[in-house]
Amino acid sequence: MKILHVNDNYCHLGGTEKYLLDTCCALEGAGHQIIIISSSGRGHIRVRGRKEYFVKSSYGLRSGLRIWDMYKEIVERERPDIIHLHNTHYFISPLIIKRLWRLKPTIKFVHDARFFCPSLGRKVIPASNEICPYPVGRHCFNQMGCYPFHFNGGNVLENLQKFVLVCYELRISRMLDRIVVGSQYMHDELVRNKFAVDRIKKIPCYTDKNKGCDIGKCNEEKGLILCIGRFEGGKALPLFIEALNYLKDQQWHAEIIGDGGFIEESEKQVKRLGLEKRIKFVGRLSSDEIDRSYNRCSMIVMPSITPESFGIVGIEAMAFSKPVVAFDSCGVREWLADGETGFLVKRRDIKELAGRISQLLEDEGLARKMGQRGKERIEKRYRKEIHLKQLLTIYEEAINSRRGRGIPR
Repeated sequence: MKILHVNDNYCHLGGTEKYLLDTCCALEGAGHQIIIISSSGRGHIRVRGRKEYFVKSSYGLRSGLRIWDMYKEIVERERPDIIHLHNTHYFISPLIIKRLWRLKPTIKFVHDARFFCPSLGRKVIPASNEICPYPVGRHCFNQMGCYPFHFNGGNVLENLQKFVLVCYELRISRMLDRIVVGSQYMHDELVRNKFAVDRIKKIPCYTDKNKGCDIGKCNEEKGLILCIGRFEGGKALPLFIEALNYLKDQQWHAEIIGDGGFIEESEKQVKRLGLEKRIKFVGRLSSDEIDRSYNRCSMIVMPSITPESFGIVGIEAMAFSKPVVAFDSCGVREWLADGETGFLVKRRDIKELAGRISQLLEDEGLARKMGQRGKERIEKRYRKEIHLKQLLTIYEEAINSRRGRGIPR
């Protein structure tokens, strides 16, 4: 099968990019041919033998019309069996998506809430700090809500233009042959936004870490707590640091791995609380270095307060037999069994977060049991082979659904 993948980035950046790169390699390993379309002007990788095309971003309607011929030429030259869209918002015009769908069977993997939230996927109402329960629509314009008055510096005209494009992309995407999601939360949000249930397919994400590979034995460091991610507004790093401040009398040290806009502010917070000797900001690490950190740690903490579509860091930690403590943020509930493989904590509850971390620090036997259960859960549900089998079935369904129907209008 020849598969054309389309994503805004083609580099080692975040969870979507990791999924794209890993899945492309896995599909090629199974004998399928991969073609890539991604944005130009950004650092990207190159894979020998893989056809890769880099085009300008064209999210607007007029810019989409101007650049369509380039997409059409690529599709006609490569003749893929199916087109697999990933993150296309703010990269590809909805007009291009519609025309690609007319040319070839097309599916889309909805990786995060940006797809159905104009405020870049925050999906949180600023006035209440509660997760937004509404579909895209009139509720976005409530001045007590988040859009367009509380987003992007209150630039109402620009926000309205983006809102129209988000709505149009949703409308076009409802036509696609299949929509793929990684969690029940994402499934329910698409249904809330009027997607047909029979076109939505849920296949949980996967990890291939700590399976049949030797990364070198690392002794576990007692009391080492990891926090890994890209720390923007939704990754509530200040709440994690505040929780650790409650545990000054216990033996622990923490490493924060990753980058983002909240790092500088969090470093100041650590100094203000006098925790410089116990909390280390490591920065971005390679995949192998992160694996060694998983091996060394006692637990992983995920302090996200915006909706997580899934939370890949959590299942990676479980693959290394580590317990996870996380805020109960939507997609996390998909894989984290509260009280069995870790703890789900009420969103934004710093004292409960501190209490659960403290419990695992004090009871090493409980931490080990949770880690073992997590490892077993990964082997049964979240491995590459399981995911690829389901994904290829979705490809075949999308291709077969086109046969006999002709070109869609």
